[in-house]
Amino acid sequence: MILRLTALWTAAAGALLVHALLGIPGAYLGQGYPQYPGLTVTFIELGLVAFAATLPIPLVAAAACRFGLRWLALPPLILLWLWAATVMIQPFAIDFGTTWRETETLRVLFLHRVHTPLALLTLIAVSAWALAPRRA
Repeated sequence: MILRLTALWTAAAGALLVHALLGIPGAYLGQGYPQYPGLTVTFIELGLVAFAATLPIPLVAAAACRFGLRWLALPPLILLWLWAATVMIQPFAIDFGTTWRETETLRVLFLHRVHTPLALLTLIAVSAWALAPRRA
């Protein structure tokens, strides 16, 4: 079970990281964060943010498996991934507008016609595999 949850966490963070690298408008790698200019945007930094933001996903999956609610966990996992996306995009939002609502930042700066469905399909596939009961 630990291996499956680790794979789920890695897939969620990896999909978020790749999506952020492809989806955030502008070339920020090597520059300072717009909201925190003292911190340089690096691949490692974005990866750490992706892993930290997606930490609730394997925890919710583990709780769902523990209490026998395996398939009811899929919608919360998707919502948690979208919440992690808002965490990832928030430091960049100040470059594009300061009067945005929370959902507008995600919708305009992160959601993409191609990248988002592929990332969510990857997350759903790995989640289904991780939540599936083990066969003896």
